[in-house]
Amino acid sequence: MTRPLRILVAQNVPHHRCGGMSRMLGFLHDRVALDGHEVEFFTADQMPARWNGRFARFSFPWLLRRHIIAAARAGRPYDVVNVHEPHAGMLAFGQRAMGDPYLVVTSHGLEERGWQVALADAELGRMPLSRKARFLHPATVLSQARLGLRHADHVFCLNDDDRSYLMREYGYTPERVTRLFPAADPAYAVVFPRRDYSLEDRILVFGTWLPRKGAADIVAAFESLAATRPRLKLTLMGMGFPAESVAAWFPESLRTRLEFVPPSGEAELAERMLSAAVYWIPSLFEGTPQTLIETMATGMPAVATATCGMKDVVRDSENGLLIPLRVPAALASATDRLLSDRKLRERLGRQAHADAAEHYTWDRVAEPVRAVYQRIAEERILA
Repeated sequence: MTRPLRILVAQNVPHHRCGGMSRMLGFLHDRVALDGHEVEFFTADQMPARWNGRFARFSFPWLLRRHIIAAARAGRPYDVVNVHEPHAGMLAFGQRAMGDPYLVVTSHGLEERGWQVALADAELGRMPLSRKARFLHPATVLSQARLGLRHADHVFCLNDDDRSYLMREYGYTPERVTRLFPAADPAYAVVFPRRDYSLEDRILVFGTWLPRKGAADIVAAFESLAATRPRLKLTLMGMGFPAESVAAWFPESLRTRLEFVPPSGEAELAERMLSAAVYWIPSLFEGTPQTLIETMATGMPAVATATCGMKDVVRDSENGLLIPLRVPAALASATDRLLSDRKLRERLGRQAHADAAEHYTWDRVAEPVRAVYQRIAEERILA
C-alpha cells in the first residue's frame, strides 16, 4: 500500500461551501480523504483582515508560501500543494525550502484565455477596460498565473478548450493535464420528480453577477422577452452583490419583475429552482459552471453559450440549447422557443436530469482526481 499523502488545497475564497470553487474542491477532496490521504485547506479565512484587500493577489500567495515553509521546518512537509491558478506564481521557485512538494495548479478557467475574452469585449465596446486595468491585470494576475503554469507538475482544468490550450501553448503532455467536471449535490436530483413542466413564466440566473457571465446580455434578453410576456419574471440566485446594485442594471420598469434569492443550503436552492422553467448561462468565459450541473439535476433545461465548459456538457437540442456569444437576441429567441413548447422543455429537461444523474455525481467526477493523487503517491515511493 502506498504512503498516504499530505495535501494542501489553497484558494483565496472563504472555506464555507457556498461558492462554486469552494464547493467543488471541498467535495472532491472529501473523496480523496477517503483514500487515506490527509487533506488541509488554506483559504481566505487564514488571511488577516488588513491584508485581504486590494493587495490580496500578492499577500495571499506570500502567506501561503510562508505556511508551506513553516510546515516543512516543523517536520511535516506537504507532499502536494494544490493551488488556484492566479496564486501559483510564488510557489514556482524555492522548492527545497517548501519541502519539495508536488505542485498541482487548479484552473477554473485559464486566466490567459479569460483576459483575451475581456480584451475582445473591450474592442467591441461592450466592457470598457481602463488603462490601469490593462496594465495591472497582466502585471499582477497574469504574470503569477503564467509562472505557476510553467512550473506546475500537473494541472487540473475545467473545460476541453483549456486542456487543448495548455498542451498547445505550454507544451503539456496529456498525462500532465486532467480535465475536471463539477457535480451536483443529491438534493438537486431529489426534487426532480416534483418538477412541473407546465410552468412557463419564470427564468433562472444562478451565479455571481459579472460582465464575463453575460450580465449585459441577460438584461437585454429579459427586456425583449418581458415586452411580449407580461407575466414573465426573472429569479436571480447568489449574485454575490447587493440586490440593489444588480437591479440597477435593469430598466426601472422591470425591477418589480426581479426576484433575488441569497445563498442558502442546497435543499432550499433546489426547491426554489422548481419554480423556474429555463436556466440562463450566457457566459463569455467559464470553466464548467457547477450551477449548470445543479440545474440540470433538477430537470431544468438550459440556454447556454456555445463556449468553454458549457458546450462540453450541453448538447444542443438534446439536453439544452446552445447559442452564439454576445447575441442577446439569440438568448431571447431560444428562450421564447422553450417557453412556448412544453414538450420541448420536458424532453430537454428530462435528458438533462438523466445526464446529471449518470455523469455528474461527486463520486464519479472525483475518480480522475483520486487517480492523479494515487499516481503521485506511487512516484513518491519510487523517488
